[in-house]
Amino acid sequence: MSAPGIEIVEWKAMRRNSLLGFATVRLRMGLIIADITIHSSNGKRWASLPSRPMVDRDGNAMRDRATGKIRYSPILNWSDRDTADRFSAAVITALEAAHPQDLKE
Repeated sequence: MSAPGIEIVEWKAMRRNSLLGFATVRLRMGLIIADITIHSSNGKRWASLPSRPMVDRDGNAMRDRATGKIRYSPILNWSDRDTADRFSAAVITALEAAHPQDLKE
């Protein structure tokens, strides 16, 4: 495992705005989490748990009124910000070790 307790199982590079790509990770306890988004902006990188598009009652994707971007709702949540930040840092560390060329700005 590249970072404490986290292994990169799959990586799909896809640069768009702040998005660098999508990772699938395996946690030490055996849980596999797919579709973790990896972002970079203003010299910072972070990993976000998977989310899904919000839909209206007709099944259409809901959009932010100001930006027009599709709105997303989390599928999983951490209990606190510190845990979320530690997970994000561990995923980024594992990804830097496995795919350093894809994380260059």
